[in-house]
Amino acid sequence: MSSSSTIEELQFLAVTKNADVWKSISSSIMAIVDQAYFEADSKGLTFRSMDPSHIALIDISWPASSFEKYECPSTLKFGLRISDFAKILKRIGHDDSIEISVKGSSLNIKTTGGYVRNYKMNVLDSGGENAFPLPKLTFDSKIVVITAILDKIFSDVEVVSKNITIETSIDEKMVAKFSGNSDSGSVALTVDGKSKIETIQDITVKENSKSGYNMDYVSKIVKILSPVCNNVVIEYSSKKPLKLGFVLQNSLTVEFFLAPRIEN
Repeated sequence: MSSSSTIEELQFLAVTKNADVWKSISSSIMAIVDQAYFEADSKGLTFRSMDPSHIALIDISWPASSFEKYECPSTLKFGLRISDFAKILKRIGHDDSIEISVKGSSLNIKTTGGYVRNYKMNVLDSGGENAFPLPKLTFDSKIVVITAILDKIFSDVEVVSKNITIETSIDEKMVAKFSGNSDSGSVALTVDGKSKIETIQDITVKENSKSGYNMDYVSKIVKILSPVCNNVVIEYSSKKPLKLGFVLQNSLTVEFFLAPRIEN
């Protein structure tokens, strides 16, 4: 009897007013991995993983203070099939509150709105899946841009190319250049933060920087997070990884790293 009650003890509880952020986070994770392994403690919920080819890494930190209600008595690791989780979230309306809890080997999803839904998912055993260290990098260039504008820039480049080159120069302050090329043609975009159209919030350049990246993962992440994040911080250096930093509502942070393309 005591062992059964122990299994069913509440291990984790998080309540939010609506499911929009959960939807964005699950979609971001699903863009690079099939299974998601979360870690939770009294401070909040975290997730970190790399894609199978080890060129992209995503790090998510969701502080306990961001939730309407949050409980996690001790450190907990649990895994989910992220596509199954996303299917459930799609059924949840914008104005529905969502309660997610872990008891024993089950993750429970309760929503309240037009009517009450109760879903239950089997959690996956978690080992060292989150043991990916964050890259220790310093960057020569930093661009702060409206997330929706960066989404448009990536879409403009994707019409022609699957890869993008970003360039900033000490001599051209508040100017960022994005370009791409393929066998079919090329595209070049210049974004000027001095223009009347508010696009670039800030550019800091310590050294001239130019580097190329594959757009597959990074374009998906920006498109997913654009509706729930106003600005994105781009950091990079010549021939170094790209870092994108997002701050969603209530201090939820998403950091995305992408390895540079190796030119022959």
